[in-house]
Amino acid sequence: MMMKRLFRPLHCLRALDFTARLGTLTPVFPMTFSSQIEIKIINPEGIVHLQNPFAQFAASKFNLSPAKIDQMCKLCPTLKRLKTLEKVEQFVCMLENIGCKPNQIAKIMVCNPNNITTSVENVLQPKLQLLRESGIEEADMAKVLTLASSVLTRGLEHELIPRIKLLKSAFQSHDLFIKAVLRSPKVLTIRQEILAKSLAFWEGCGISGMNLAKFLYLNPYHLLNFSLTPAHADLIHAIGAPKGSTTYKYVLLVVMTHRTNTLELRMRNLQLCGFSTEEIMELFRVSPHIFTYSTEKVRQTMQFLINDMELPANSVLRHPLLLKKNLGSVIKPRFLVLQAIKSINGLGPYDPKRLCTILRMPEERFLCKIVKGNTEHMALYEKAIAKSQLTKRSQVAERSQ
Repeated sequence: MMMKRLFRPLHCLRALDFTARLGTLTPVFPMTFSSQIEIKIINPEGIVHLQNPFAQFAASKFNLSPAKIDQMCKLCPTLKRLKTLEKVEQFVCMLENIGCKPNQIAKIMVCNPNNITTSVENVLQPKLQLLRESGIEEADMAKVLTLASSVLTRGLEHELIPRIKLLKSAFQSHDLFIKAVLRSPKVLTIRQEILAKSLAFWEGCGISGMNLAKFLYLNPYHLLNFSLTPAHADLIHAIGAPKGSTTYKYVLLVVMTHRTNTLELRMRNLQLCGFSTEEIMELFRVSPHIFTYSTEKVRQTMQFLINDMELPANSVLRHPLLLKKNLGSVIKPRFLVLQAIKSINGLGPYDPKRLCTILRMPEERFLCKIVKGNTEHMALYEKAIAKSQLTKRSQVAERSQ
């Protein structure tokens, strides 16, 4: 009876929405007013408006799911009201002309659906032209827009032009600016006021010019993260590097690029290797880059230096290179050769300074000056290198599984 009562006044209604749920039609309250009946299919993934030209186009050409299409329509309600696909096709054609593949176009559309209905000729093309004039080549344009599609939503005169000008001044040279954009295209999306605050912070810390440019190129994340947490400030104070010195700059860069708990874990690892707190702080001042190494690398290298090479732990304070070189491919093979020579010549204890000189040698020089064509020593060296390479390949295979 209820169904009949609902269907009787159809001739009086301009439109009526039906919802198809589990194969049955359940009438709902009218939501639109038109001369046609609009049918919606509801499923776990989302809603598809069958009479929406854009939904049909996006689903057929780019294989977008109903949920993503519905999300795009919520972010840009204009897509629901499109009667023709003229603007959509112009937008897609523009992206195809700069080399975007279908999956890249789909990603750009989903991330910023408002661009789809924007005028290509009057709004979007001038922004692309600005990127070209800034030095971004046509072959790289697709990558930049895929990873930083919000660039197209920013204003040209008041946002993009000043932002690119500020980035170029921060990276000091045109080439480094282009490399930074291609390395991390999202730097183009950072607001101008954030960029200005970031550059002022790092310059206030004593890092400026080409040093700052290289740092930001390697760590573009710090264009957004430019504040010292209390834990970071306490650690820098405990290290005791004079502010403004070269050591202070490197200490600051290492501390700011790592979480506090990561640095604390690496310092505890050094304590287990026999270092005191004062020696760890001294090591931080002498060679901050050691705290970028993994705990596993430091532990294995220190164990080899102490147990096999019979060196004191504090020898690393005077010769940080002992921790820098790769254990499997440099330290072990060369030590085995030195050990063989020592057993023949009856040499005394190893001198850390002499060891560092040998470890610093290029491979050709090491073979010429130390191995000197000795077949037994050469076989020992090659066997150690092969073992190291085999271990490395097995570790890579384990991580990939």
